Amino acid sequence: MKKLHFVLLAMFVVSVSAIVFISPLKAVSQKKTNQTVYSIPDNVSQVLQHSCTSCHNTGGNGMAASVWNYSSWDKYPVKKQTKKASAMCKAVTNGSMPPASAGKDKRPTEAQKNIICSWATGLNK
Repeated sequence: MKKLHFVLLAMFVVSVSAIVFISPLKAVSQKKTNQTVYSIPDNVSQVLQHSCTSCHNTGGNGMAASVWNYSSWDKYPVKKQTKKASAMCKAVTNGSMPPASAGKDKRPTEAQKNIICSWATGLNK
């Protein structure tokens, strides 16, 4: 009888320990998987495809694609997406992107810059 009590007590301790240690891990993993990423809206995507993706895309300029890759956007965590979007706004606003070597036809208009920056600002809220 004592042996049965010992076995039951041991099973109880193991069960409680499992609940205590596994529940926090499950909660953390659910938090990570429930976090969403931002999709690029069509109007922003059109501007980026015209002005940016010839370099910032899989198969584009290796250095440019390593800084920001349009093809990999949905794989970026939210924090990285918001930083990249802000950097895009800054780069098109100050004229550093697209570079002059890309050609004048790749330069976004003021309206297109506003589209990018409005979207980027909205991600930071």
